[in-house]
Amino acid sequence: MSNEEKVSLTYGERCIESRPGKRLLDTILDAGFDHRHVCGGNGFCTSCRVEIVGESSGLSPVSRLERDRLGSEAGRLRLACQSILVGSVAVRIPPPVSSRFSPDGD
Repeated sequence: MSNEEKVSLTYGERCIESRPGKRLLDTILDAGFDHRHVCGGNGFCTSCRVEIVGESSGLSPVSRLERDRLGSEAGRLRLACQSILVGSVAVRIPPPVSSRFSPDGD
């Protein structure tokens, strides 16, 4: 992988090297993290949500599905299954919140 084909994802305290165009959830799972995705990464349950730390320009624009699922928090929070890496970005797992889409309430 040459430098222009690399992006970095800071996931909590860890830095993961990836490539642009890869889904955020896949990058996290491929790095060996056990990141929740109850609905299998289909954008329904919101369990894969992450909180953006700092600048969000390293991810694809917020989708309509994310706006529907996350409401006013869309943008600050993202669904890892719906977000595509386009540059470097930092995310963390947000504190649990109740959601009408979460089967177990978090």
